Amino acid sequence: MRVTARTYYQDYAKSVGNLHGKLNESMEQVSTGRKYKAADENPIAYYAGKRMDNQYMDAESKKGIIDDVKNRLYQQEKGALSIQEDMRAVNTKVLAIANDSQNANEGTVGTYETEFTQRLHSVVNTLNSQYDNFYVYGGNDMTTVPFSLKEDLNGTNPSITLTYTHKFPGDSKATELNIKYSYDGTNYKNEFSGTDADGNALNENDSLKMILSAMREQGKMSTGYGSLRDRSTLLDTYTGGLNMITGLSSDTLRGLSDADAIQRIKGASNGGSVVAEEDSLANSPVALMSKAILTSNQYREALKTNTNVSTAKSRFHKDMSDFINQNDDAEARVSDSYRELGIKYAALETTQSKLDITMDTLQEEYTSKLGVDPYDAVVKMYSYQYSYNAAMKVGSNIMQSSLFDFVGR
Repeated sequence: MRVTARTYYQDYAKSVGNLHGKLNESMEQVSTGRKYKAADENPIAYYAGKRMDNQYMDAESKKGIIDDVKNRLYQQEKGALSIQEDMRAVNTKVLAIANDSQNANEGTVGTYETEFTQRLHSVVNTLNSQYDNFYVYGGNDMTTVPFSLKEDLNGTNPSITLTYTHKFPGDSKATELNIKYSYDGTNYKNEFSGTDADGNALNENDSLKMILSAMREQGKMSTGYGSLRDRSTLLDTYTGGLNMITGLSSDTLRGLSDADAIQRIKGASNGGSVVAEEDSLANSPVALMSKAILTSNQYREALKTNTNVSTAKSRFHKDMSDFINQNDDAEARVSDSYRELGIKYAALETTQSKLDITMDTLQEEYTSKLGVDPYDAVVKMYSYQYSYNAAMKVGSNIMQSSLFDFVGR
């Protein structure tokens, strides 16, 4: 009798184990929506599902990256718009001072000079804008503040220097590149110098080569719709600060020889005539605002000391008139920069929409080939749950009768 009860219980335990396995399988199907969990159940369907899984995860990954890049482009676009607003404000003030009946008053000229200086600092602050863990216009090195400004208006030749600090790939330390705008009493000068990563002084030619190298840097991005073999088909998601204020894109500079690109960046300098349409560092918003500050300063000093006032006033009005002509073109170049950024942003949104469609299509295909019917899966799960619970109750009775049988014998 004891052998019969034990054998019966072993059969029961096996049946309960099978029920429990089916219950677990049905619960897994309900939670994952997958019909198969191993290749041997249906090899063709299983590996087709794996392929779709990989495609879906690739699309999802690209979509996530695009969200971040869109935010970066938006910050670049906002910065360009902010610089344009500062340029317009200075332009308005220049028009105002030209028509101000008090423009022969030292205090009045000083007020305008202070306004120009504040706007220039605002532009440089914008060039140092941060987003997430990088500088918007200075690359991904958060240890290096990209732009700084130094004013020396009391020297023999008053000057304003914009310093671009940049860590080039492979360097452990940053390189400092100086763009100095000065006035020698006759001409405005546009001079370049710097210090490399090892602390060695750079002459003008070497400094311009380093500036060119920085302005040729890119952030090309593959979203699955361009060719890695042809970089021109990929979206450039990085616009450096020097690129933005000159309107010279990295692609434009890459298409020129080094000599031509350097001349394009440098522009007219040291008294040479500046063409308003010229897209160079001599014609950038920083250069033009510096010129407005320097010419206001020399006029104010002449009024203060009552020395060569007529000559200084004549120069002041000529420079301000030139500023208005050049500023309109410089503003247009900045406007083109953020319009281009807007186009890139729209292109990324279009790519995201395509990825959404791809993900939806893959989801539908996956469900049709490997998905379970949700209603059927839930019904099966509860059916196995009830059967398993009932079996457990039967098991408790078997355990009791088997134990009594054993003790009775």
